[in-house]
Amino acid sequence: MWRIMILGLVQGLTEFLPISSSGHLIVLRVFFGLSSHGAEMEVALHIGTLLAIFAGYRNDLLNLLQGLIDKQMWARRTMALVIIATVPAVVIGYVLEEWISQWFFPLAVGAGWLMTTAALWLTPPATRGDKVITNLTWGSALVIGLAQSVALWPGLSRSGTTIFAGRVLGLAPQEAARFSFYMAIPVTLGASVLILIPGNQLLSGGSNWAIVFGMGMAAISGIFAIEWVKHALATTRLWRQFGWYTLILGVVTFWLGGF
Repeated sequence: MWRIMILGLVQGLTEFLPISSSGHLIVLRVFFGLSSHGAEMEVALHIGTLLAIFAGYRNDLLNLLQGLIDKQMWARRTMALVIIATVPAVVIGYVLEEWISQWFFPLAVGAGWLMTTAALWLTPPATRGDKVITNLTWGSALVIGLAQSVALWPGLSRSGTTIFAGRVLGLAPQEAARFSFYMAIPVTLGASVLILIPGNQLLSGGSNWAIVFGMGMAAISGIFAIEWVKHALATTRLWRQFGWYTLILGVVTFWLGGF
């Protein structure tokens, strides 16, 4: 059980910090010798991070929901932008699911971490960009969605890639983070359906209680990670320092892989 709880802790931190949750989980599964059916265990832990988004952005989400109920234009536009940005990952993930799953091994993760480093170091400084989410065009939302679909590659951070795209397109730092986390909600909800399909098992020989505790750890650590991202985005130097971390991980992973 303790191993699953560690994976939950890592999932919560790495899902929101721009260092790739999928990459860490793949490497940790190899290290701990855990076996799983595809990405089902990872999806289960994503439920915990979904709860973290609801907790970290509860006021914003409640305001958005109230705006939709009141049929306010800004709320409708925000929802439409999120839907548009979600479509590429859903379509590409469905069409290329088998091909993508073939790359869930450490050396591919190492390449993803190096790509994450580039995205972090190329993110515009905090002083640039002042747009709010509703200032985005439909085309800009689609571009950010394409960035999210590229991040299906293991080791390439979803949050880092989408925030990078949002910042390049002029979103203010906090708005880029908010949009990135909004986008994670429908994707995670859709992926989580996989664990509800009868016959699926999260871990071969695993414990349901262990999974529940892992989800709890992912939720708690995820809340802290969300706040950390908000702080890091306000400081260009701190945000780019995450790139050194992913660079080291990428290089070490390639080195251990015999390259």
